[in-house]
Amino acid sequence: MILKKRHYFLLLIFCVLISTMGLAQIYNTDVEANIETENNNEFIKITGTALNKSEINQSFRYILSVIKTNPGNTNRSKSDQTGRNVLKSGEKAELSSTTINSDNRDRIIILLLIYDNDDSLIGKDRIVFNGGKLVETDNEDYIESENTTEDSLKDEEEDVDSGMKDGIELKGIVVEDTKTKPGRDFYTMFYSAYNTSNINGKKIVTIREVLALGRNTKIEVKVGDEVVLDFFVRPKNEYLKAMRDVALRKVFSYFQKLKREKEIIKHY
Repeated sequence: MILKKRHYFLLLIFCVLISTMGLAQIYNTDVEANIETENNNEFIKITGTALNKSEINQSFRYILSVIKTNPGNTNRSKSDQTGRNVLKSGEKAELSSTTINSDNRDRIIILLLIYDNDDSLIGKDRIVFNGGKLVETDNEDYIESENTTEDSLKDEEEDVDSGMKDGIELKGIVVEDTKTKPGRDFYTMFYSAYNTSNINGKKIVTIREVLALGRNTKIEVKVGDEVVLDFFVRPKNEYLKAMRDVALRKVFSYFQKLKREKEIIKHY
């Protein structure tokens, strides 16, 4: 009887181990996420890349996050650059890039996450700068200690409207969903101007390019689920710059309206 119980106990442990191994996710197997840095003494250029290591085409979306914490740990901010891509087997591509000052005193976390079409996390990479110096950090330790697992990151995205989650202030997030070069050019113009305008809206701004009449495409500028501006795409820079300015005014006005409505609700 004792021997049978021992065999049963060992079998139970074996089943648990097999189940745990089956549930554990393996990242960077089909699509490898990698963050590359280039330092020119004054600025550090950070580029997120993806490599298709599988034998088939891979379609995915990505998020390149920059999380800054000042030395006193009194202020934290997070900004995201997102997009979609399709890679052929063996193909490598640059996804998104950003720059930071090499003499920045903040603790800066750069996190690249890649999701497949089922929204499952398949690739990740992370680097940390402390006082402008690159710090080597184990990915798995970070995922545990910084509470940025796949589920927690989704929770952060869903709770953008609340303004704060786990001490990280989510402001100024602009999402890209474009299809053509003029569309991407407009996104770049808008994103740069939005960051320097200090609007810092607490809702996600989406630059979405959709098919229109014939071969034309149209840009939709959305704040949350609300379309605040749409226009037909033209490849001329002056036109795109003009529409960028219009879009900034529309987005700013929308956030001001939300602020006024919030104040009215508080008043009553």
